[in-house]
Amino acid sequence: MTQSYPLISCICVTSNRPKQLEKAIVCFVTQNYPNKELVISYPKDDLSSKKVVENTIIKETLKIILVERPVDESLGNARNYLIAKCTGDYVCMWDDDDWYHPSRLTYQFNSMQIVGQRYQASVLSRILLYDASTNKAYHSFPYTWDGTILCRKEILLQNQYANANRGEDTHVITFLSGRRLLYQIDDAPFLYVYIYHGTNTWDYKHFEHFMNKSELLDEELTDSILKMIDN
Repeated sequence: MTQSYPLISCICVTSNRPKQLEKAIVCFVTQNYPNKELVISYPKDDLSSKKVVENTIIKETLKIILVERPVDESLGNARNYLIAKCTGDYVCMWDDDDWYHPSRLTYQFNSMQIVGQRYQASVLSRILLYDASTNKAYHSFPYTWDGTILCRKEILLQNQYANANRGEDTHVITFLSGRRLLYQIDDAPFLYVYIYHGTNTWDYKHFEHFMNKSELLDEELTDSILKMIDN
């Protein structure tokens, strides 16, 4: 029997970070999941991001959709609009400043397909952290990393993100966990590298809190992570 692959919409809210956006798009293009689209939101005064996406669309045959938004729109509302706009059965968060393994979508989707269970979403509970200001990398502590969520679109339409720029996704995780719809993946930290680069939504103190609770990796592993995210 041939396995069917529902369309997964990766939604990316970006703003004036063209170099990082380029890498996020490359991570999407190299995904080995066969049925996917990338929907990107940019503020209307951000011509550099628009140009990056338009140049990529010319080169790639994959489905990439560009959506303009008001300059003052919140991250939460921008995500809600993209979720309504996309055409996938599932939605996956795709931050513009992190790194994703080519198997991320496939691994997360397949992990949810457990006979006898009714999981509607998955999230990574172990990831890798990289601090670009110190060149140190970490294996994270167990945590529901909100930005890694892959979820059925219909659920996110009914439980929208908060109209905020920070903490907009916390209640979504709470809703899914409370109804036992969320599968937590704790054995694949290599799928996602959360990068602190100095212009993150959250400040360094927030990232430092995560690092202090995580395991510092040795120099060899750190170098291998740096090579991955720099390619």
